[in-house]
Amino acid sequence: MEKEIHHINKVEFAKLVLITLGIVALAFLLFMLIWSAVEMLLLIFAGVLFAIFIRGVSAFLFGRLPLPEKIGILITLLLMLALSIAFFILLVPQLAEQGEKLMDQLPEAFEQLRGKIGSFDWFRDLFQSAGDSETTQKITSQAVGLFATTFGAITSAFIILFVGLYLSFSPRYHVDGLLHLIPERSRNRADQVFQALDYTLGRWLIGRFIEMLMISVVSYLGLLLLDIPLALMLATLAGILTFIPNIGPVISAIPAILLAFTQSPMTALYVFLLYVVIQTIESYLITPLIQQRAVSLPPVLTLSSQVVLGSTLGLLGLILATPLTAAALVLVKLIYVENVLGDDAEVEGISS
Repeated sequence: MEKEIHHINKVEFAKLVLITLGIVALAFLLFMLIWSAVEMLLLIFAGVLFAIFIRGVSAFLFGRLPLPEKIGILITLLLMLALSIAFFILLVPQLAEQGEKLMDQLPEAFEQLRGKIGSFDWFRDLFQSAGDSETTQKITSQAVGLFATTFGAITSAFIILFVGLYLSFSPRYHVDGLLHLIPERSRNRADQVFQALDYTLGRWLIGRFIEMLMISVVSYLGLLLLDIPLALMLATLAGILTFIPNIGPVISAIPAILLAFTQSPMTALYVFLLYVVIQTIESYLITPLIQQRAVSLPPVLTLSSQVVLGSTLGLLGLILATPLTAAALVLVKLIYVENVLGDDAEVEGISS
């Protein structure tokens, strides 16, 4: 009798081990599947952001007018198309020319910087790690090659555009489809989560877009006053990289300072101070004013997410780190803080 019980226990234990191994294997396969598709998921998320931005602009322009929602979105898209065409006709030729000159002048500017401060031991040791002129040019050409993947960029842009257009015209259809995958008792709560995500990401996008425009204009005027070459290109770069908080402004300042160094170290110092002043104004004046109507994220959380997602998911992860963090913060507040802990959390955008 005892032997039979012992045998049964062995069989049950073996079954338990096999089931556990099966669950672990399935979880691993699911993780690998998601990881292999992570770039596509990020592009879909970017498309969602594009749709939210379109609907936000449409609501701002036509929300109070007796106009069907889809007509307002269509007019918004036509206005955006007209502005894009005007931008390409008026500014893109200048930006392309200045961008080419910028890539040609950066290696020379870097070499001049090495020559002027290489007499200091600490700087000489630092720049020795950067290699000679050939290495510098190689690094520059690799950087150019990173942005020269035309087919990949066009494909990514098409996916973002396709997802964004579909979602902007019929968001409710897609949300209802997702809600049907959730148990009926939780659908109302899930709908509230979608509402909060839409509100939070929309506010963040509009706030970031306003900051990008303001930084571009202020940078352009400042660089013009300092008589820095390629001011339009540098200011446009500063505005675009403002989309990436903390890290973007630092990256945008480097080429401007290097070009200023070709004129004189004092000019480079002035440009450095210009970018510091602009960043200070953005951090302590522009951002707080916009965040009163947008969304506020803890700086440490934002920077941490940028480091983690940038190192694991690459450039696209770095670009989308902040909106992903904003979305995650909403999920934590609504699902964990309120549902699990039972505490109240301040989350806007939920209709009663």
